[in-house]
Amino acid sequence: MKWEIGLSTGIAYRHPVEDVLPAIRRHGFRTIEVSTAPPHLDVADVPRIRRLKEQADGLGLRVHSLHAPFGHDVNFTSPEESDRRYALRRLTLAADALHLLGGGLYVIHPGGEDQRWVWDRERRLALSAEGLNTVWRICQDRGLTLVVETPLPHLLGGQPADFAWILQQLPRPGTGVCVDTSHCSLAGSLVATIATVGSRLVHVQASDNRGQTDDHLPPGAGVIDWTAVTDGLNAVGYQGVFMLEVTGEGDVESCLAGLDAWRGRA
Repeated sequence: MKWEIGLSTGIAYRHPVEDVLPAIRRHGFRTIEVSTAPPHLDVADVPRIRRLKEQADGLGLRVHSLHAPFGHDVNFTSPEESDRRYALRRLTLAADALHLLGGGLYVIHPGGEDQRWVWDRERRLALSAEGLNTVWRICQDRGLTLVVETPLPHLLGGQPADFAWILQQLPRPGTGVCVDTSHCSLAGSLVATIATVGSRLVHVQASDNRGQTDDHLPPGAGVIDWTAVTDGLNAVGYQGVFMLEVTGEGDVESCLAGLDAWRGRA
């Protein structure tokens, strides 16, 4: 594979991130995306973030990106103003963490996991644009790039037309797109999305699925046509990292064990 291959620490998100980094390095990876799943890392713990930076440097790992907090409790498109304020506080802490870790790409979903957005679509889309513009300014203050991720099709922004509209509301400088291969595959729009975002594509989160749910499988373990994906990436001149966003089970070593064979084929 022509692109640098990175790995999200979310492969073992049920474990503290400090326990995951040495295993990632032992399995041959040098570039990482930091997951902010609550059992994995608390973005509000600044001393811990500083120690994590020292650990990564000592292991020879480079923090390339960070996945912003996401879920029902971090939703800047909520109809409740208090929820939006809380979400923006958490998202600001995550931007501070990425800055301390020395990374540059701040990967964020255009909304939360609240599926009720469909009943108030126009307002929720407007709140997405408003919130992302706020986070864009936060990123600008810290020298970070705001990277909007393609969400699952049932979530806010998961339909190509809605995602395109949201992008149009954001400044082009300092903003890019992350194509999540599994999300777009489940929407039936993977190759088309790569072509559509074109030069705005700055990040790829790569995982496979069996065609029904977001399984976070290694590429080739599911139904995605990876030849078509790589052809599409080549066609738009993608030069970023091919960041694996897969999930393992069991202890940390067990979570990573399944990637060794994949790396041998990549």
